[in-house]
Amino acid sequence: MLASIKEKTKSEKVLLMLSIFGLVAMFVYVTLIWSELPETIPRHFNSKGEPDGFGGKGSILVLPFVGLGIFILTTLLSQIPNAFNDPDRVTEEQKQRLYIHGRICMSFLQTQIIYFLLYGVWQTAQVALGKASGLGIYVLPIFLFIIFGTIIYFTVRGQRMYRKE
Repeated sequence: MLASIKEKTKSEKVLLMLSIFGLVAMFVYVTLIWSELPETIPRHFNSKGEPDGFGGKGSILVLPFVGLGIFILTTLLSQIPNAFNDPDRVTEEQKQRLYIHGRICMSFLQTQIIYFLLYGVWQTAQVALGKASGLGIYVLPIFLFIIFGTIIYFTVRGQRMYRKE
């Protein structure tokens, strides 16, 4: 049974490919626009999405490398069944189902974060190039709604899976 829990589900495979695509897109986009970027670009945005901190154009590389770090960390962490906090009285069958459920949750979160960072890279470049004035006021609330919505959904679903038996 251990081999079956190591096997990725179809949704995990799709989300993995989407995450890899998002990471590659970030690095390719930065490479393509690098020569067009001014020497000083926004590196921080306030809660309204307006730039309030500036740095050298190399600061645009922070987001792709943060995305890569998150990708590596979450991919490695999802391979460790004991990293998930299961209830004390869980059967082996429940533990396996909850582990797969947790991996799927982590895959969704990984993909969402990478695409938020991809948007951040793109929008930072747009602001730096004078094509936009900021991220927009709704970006942060939408991102937080999506992330917390995913966490709540998977938490409630995991509780229901645990209580079924």
